[in-house]
Amino acid sequence: MTTIYVNRRIDEPDRRQRLFAGDFFLYTDVAESHAIVGWAKQLIGEAFGDLDPQHAQYKLDVEEFVKRVGPLKSRFTNDSHTKELCQALVRAMGADPDETYFDLPRLRVVPSDNYLSAGVSYAYKAHRDTWYAHPPCLVNYWVPVYDAVGDNVMSMFVRYWDRPVANAGFDYERWVKESRFAASANIREENRPHPVPLEEIDTKGEIRIAQNAGGIMMFSTCHLHATAPNVSGVTRFSYDLRTISLRDLKEGRGPSNLDAVAQGSTVKDFLRVSDLTPLDPS
Repeated sequence: MTTIYVNRRIDEPDRRQRLFAGDFFLYTDVAESHAIVGWAKQLIGEAFGDLDPQHAQYKLDVEEFVKRVGPLKSRFTNDSHTKELCQALVRAMGADPDETYFDLPRLRVVPSDNYLSAGVSYAYKAHRDTWYAHPPCLVNYWVPVYDAVGDNVMSMFVRYWDRPVANAGFDYERWVKESRFAASANIREENRPHPVPLEEIDTKGEIRIAQNAGGIMMFSTCHLHATAPNVSGVTRFSYDLRTISLRDLKEGRGPSNLDAVAQGSTVKDFLRVSDLTPLDPS
């Protein structure tokens, strides 16, 4: 059974345990998340100028779109103000800032109707984040920057929570060295080595959660999920943030690793909420 909790305020350790059991938490009223959305919209506006960002794909050729989106995504992820806003958000969600770490957030840009599905707008196939070398105790925040609909969110395949899926291997160190900064070079075709499923995914148990701008969907990294085909007629902008409790990591808490075969680990990329110190896995 999967339970979806809406605006439920409980102790953060208890929430993590429910997330580790496969439940979802939705929050619609977190000011700190809306602040990140406001910042994202500012950067998006600077990137697209007088164009409506959600419809710019209909005014620009793909190459020009990529030229604008690549620097936009990099700026959002790496700007010091983004980090400050993320620190405030994690604190607001009740996490202990001295033992909670976060990965740099990503701005996702997913155009409609197969305009672009590679590189800077890669449409993720069904996967668990553990396939990308994240630890099972990781918690995901997924947030739309503009109001979402079912046709431009993520597909969550909840029936696979306790069902393994054969998948291609993944080498994180090789990804960092050869592929992390190659997104803009992938326009017509995605050539980077993603850990895609090696079997057909049954979509009968798929659910899609469409929140208003700034609404948080919080879920375990071990849920099988994918970029839903965007047929909404507008480009989807969203951000995602990932957190780790150091205590969970060291004590081996979290869902079972059903099927991840990734080499390496992302944990050294995570920063402590209190002071941005990198996580030391030792």
